[in-house]
Amino acid sequence: MKKFLFIATLALSTYAMQAQGFGAGIHAGYLTEIDAVGAGADLNYDFNEKWGIAFNGTFAATEDGGIRDKWLALDLNGRYYVVDNLYALAGGEYLSLTVKNLGLGGGLVTGESTVTDSEFGINLGTGYRYTIVDNVSVFAEVKYVVLDAGYVHARAGLHFGF
Repeated sequence: MKKFLFIATLALSTYAMQAQGFGAGIHAGYLTEIDAVGAGADLNYDFNEKWGIAFNGTFAATEDGGIRDKWLALDLNGRYYVVDNLYALAGGEYLSLTVKNLGLGGGLVTGESTVTDSEFGINLGTGYRYTIVDNVSVFAEVKYVVLDAGYVHARAGLHFGF
């Protein structure tokens, strides 16, 4: 009887683990507020066929006219799969930004000045994941980030399921 319960428990847990999905990915995206392309990584976990959670980080940098902007955005979003692999997302973002004014002559004449700030915001968006082979998918996502200076973040990437 103990062996039967063990085998039944093992079979049910294996079935339950297949219904859930853990994955990781890489992405590149465009951030409208700083007019730059960023890159980053993703971690996803799908609780079932309708609900999931995703954590991702994106780093973007740009330089224009002696001013260098660096952004690090860390997102935690809940996902609701509307139809198949089309999902709506909502969550939060922590944004750390650094603005460096290089000054005249790249900082040699007037010196440099640096300002660092961070903000918390709300993400609202949608995305789609298309399966290429069993454990590899491509995805596209567009979200609006509600901050003092809100912006749109569009990204695409490669997702690997485990």
